[in-house]
Amino acid sequence: PGAAPVEAEQPSSGAPNSSDTPEAAGCGISDEAPYASPAADLENLVSALTAERDLLKDQMLRLRADFDNFRKRMNRELEKWRATAAQETIRSLLPVRDNLERALSHDPSDGKAFAEGIRMILQQFDDTLAAQGLEAIDAEGQDFDPNVHEALTYAPSPTVPSGKVAMVYERGYRLGDTLLRPAKVVVSSGPPDGNPAPEVSGENGAAEPVDTDAAAVDNQAASAEKASENVKRKKKD
Repeated sequence: PGAAPVEAEQPSSGAPNSSDTPEAAGCGISDEAPYASPAADLENLVSALTAERDLLKDQMLRLRADFDNFRKRMNRELEKWRATAAQETIRSLLPVRDNLERALSHDPSDGKAFAEGIRMILQQFDDTLAAQGLEAIDAEGQDFDPNVHEALTYAPSPTVPSGKVAMVYERGYRLGDTLLRPAKVVVSSGPPDGNPAPEVSGENGAAEPVDTDAAAVDNQAASAEKASENVKRKKKD
C-alpha cells in the first residue's frame, strides 16, 4: 500500500502574519518621528544665540568706530572754523590799526584835526565790529533793564524820569543772541526835590546819590565797579 500524503502544517492562529506587520504595510518605514534629545536642542539654541551675539558685537564695534571717526572729523572742522573766523576778524581790524598808526605818526599840535582823525578811526572801528555782528545796547533814556543794564548808581535828574537810564558810563554789547557785557549805567531817581532817592537793586546793592558832574560820576562808578568785583570774588570763594 502506498504512503498516506502528509498534510502541510498550518501556522497557529496566535502567530502574527508577515503581511499584517507595520514593516510590511509601510514597506519597512516606521510612522514614528525620530527622537531628539533635550541636550541636542539646547546645543542648537546655544549655537544660534552665540552667532547672534557675535553679529551684534560686530555691529556695535563698527558703529563705535564710525562715531569715533565722526567725532574726530567734527573736532577738526571746528578747529578749522575757529582759525578761519579768527583770521577774518583780524584781517578786518588791520586797516583800523594802520589808521591809528598813521594818526600817531602825524604832529598832534593841531588838536582839532587830530581829534577829527581819531573820531573817523573810531567810526571805522565800530563799522568793522558791526560787520562782524556786534550790536551796541541802546541804553540812554531807556527804562532800566537788569537783563542788559548794570546799575552803578542813581542820581537825580530834572529831565530824565525816575527809573530810566540817565547816563551810560560804559557801553554794553551783544553778538547775535549772546550778551557780551551789560551796559554800565547811572539810573535817574527823578527830579531833585529833596526826597530820598529810591534804591537801585542789583549786583552792586544800594548806592549813594552822586553829583551829576562827569568827574564825580567817574569816581562813583569806579567805586561801584570795585564793590562789584568784591561781590563776585566772595561768590567764587
